[in-house]
Amino acid sequence: MVEKEFDKAMNKHLRQKSQVRHTLLNTHDATLGRLIAKKMKNVLSREKRYERMKENLTQVPFHEDAISLFFSDISPLPARKQVLHLENFQLKIGGRQLVQNIHFNLNGQEKIGIIGQNGIGKSSFLKIIYQKLRQRADINLGYMPQHYTEVLDESKTPLDFLLENGNREQEQLILTHLASLQFTRQEVHHKICELSGGQKAKLLLLKMVLDQANFLLLDEPSRNFSPTSQPYIRQLFADYPGGLVCVSHDRRFLKGVCQRIYRLTENGLEELGQI
Repeated sequence: MVEKEFDKAMNKHLRQKSQVRHTLLNTHDATLGRLIAKKMKNVLSREKRYERMKENLTQVPFHEDAISLFFSDISPLPARKQVLHLENFQLKIGGRQLVQNIHFNLNGQEKIGIIGQNGIGKSSFLKIIYQKLRQRADINLGYMPQHYTEVLDESKTPLDFLLENGNREQEQLILTHLASLQFTRQEVHHKICELSGGQKAKLLLLKMVLDQANFLLLDEPSRNFSPTSQPYIRQLFADYPGGLVCVSHDRRFLKGVCQRIYRLTENGLEELGQI
């Protein structure tokens, strides 16, 4: 029995108990009194069973981490528009070459997943894509980096971060969104450095929604969300009308969102079939 069903049954039992007690106290017939007393004994016995059942309740998942966000009013890039073209690109960090011979074509509405061994440079590759696309006037770019502090000013509050363009007309809309993402009134005015990783990720998601980003770069987007949130995250990006590139170890996310998957190796990008 789950908690909601238990509460319903217990409330019904308490009403019956009250009715039986009232009848017992107000009857003057000895025979009827004995019958009602026997019924009260059965009621009390049932109450003991309910108390034992209460210890083994199945909790209904509490959806405080549910993601109530939708990308609306997005103007996707044309599906055939080439967003990025790399030919024989070398991925280097600090003068050290990690990957050679990267060949990569990216179009406006493609959803691409990138996997690879730890340390191969997946996050660095995504950051290079970000650097190449961020100045493009024709792309409204959304970015969730590996380290949120790259785009989050942790000295600000969530409200100030989302209102950094000074558009106070959006304040009520933002507060409504934050409430739907389970931010309390107090947390809205906390500094971002005081928030959990999941709350910071929600802030970045909300910023992308408010900015109406038409292309997304995501580094492990599902990693800081609870298991109850994962289906919402996958559906959010599966329904997203724009294009995206995602680095992830989450196979369920990749299968549910991405159209093509690449493995990054020291010899470039290898396109995969099913993962």
